[in-house]
Amino acid sequence: MRTATLAPSERLRPYIQRFLIVEYTSGWSNTLLPGPGMVAAFRFKGNCLVNDSKVPNALVTGLWDRTRTLTHAGSCANVLAMFTPTGAAALLREPLEHLFNLTMPLDSQARRSQLSLVEEQLYESSHHPQRVKVVEGFLLEQLRRRTPDLLVAAAVQSIRATRGSLRIDRLARHMGLSQSTLERRFCREVGTSPKKFAALVRLRHVVQLRRAGVSLTGIAHAAGYADQPHFIKDFKRFTGQAPESFFATATAFC
Repeated sequence: MRTATLAPSERLRPYIQRFLIVEYTSGWSNTLLPGPGMVAAFRFKGNCLVNDSKVPNALVTGLWDRTRTLTHAGSCANVLAMFTPTGAAALLREPLEHLFNLTMPLDSQARRSQLSLVEEQLYESSHHPQRVKVVEGFLLEQLRRRTPDLLVAAAVQSIRATRGSLRIDRLARHMGLSQSTLERRFCREVGTSPKKFAALVRLRHVVQLRRAGVSLTGIAHAAGYADQPHFIKDFKRFTGQAPESFFATATAFC
């Protein structure tokens, strides 16, 4: 597997964190972990399966709270547009909460003629910057004029700054909102509740700590869990496995 990361243009930076090009030169199967960001994917070579189901060439995947298995039978390549936590709301027509635990063809968001042109241009492109430029052009056509919810953006930053360990009721009080109001506005902008978003942020922090060589006991403490059993229970809720078993066998894709 080969990967390359490219930064978005200035106009797309509020909505796209980065573009990731992933190329598989042979058969490959790996585990997709839940994460706090939506993704639009554009495949320009080969085929792939998610949980044994064939996926379309252009798709958008919402936030997930469970693992998925990604399988490539052979040579395959994709351009991934990694949305910022609040970026998808400015580019997608579908209410974001409807995309939770769902992967949807981009045909539902854009005209088939637009997508056919993108697929043709990606196929004909000879290098990654050119491919990213094609995808950027498509995304800019989808960009809607809308006023961003600055309070939700601030809530996202607070959750990320604490790596998902803060209490949502305290966050709502700090922002001068009722918890129900924060949750309603957060779901509209991010695609899930602030509590679940915080749990996804904390899960990714756990993975980063493990990759850095921190012991499971150390991770539980560093990630703000009351004790080891709480950490194990929370981890199993997302992955279906205890941390020790998961990290011993799974290849995590971030």
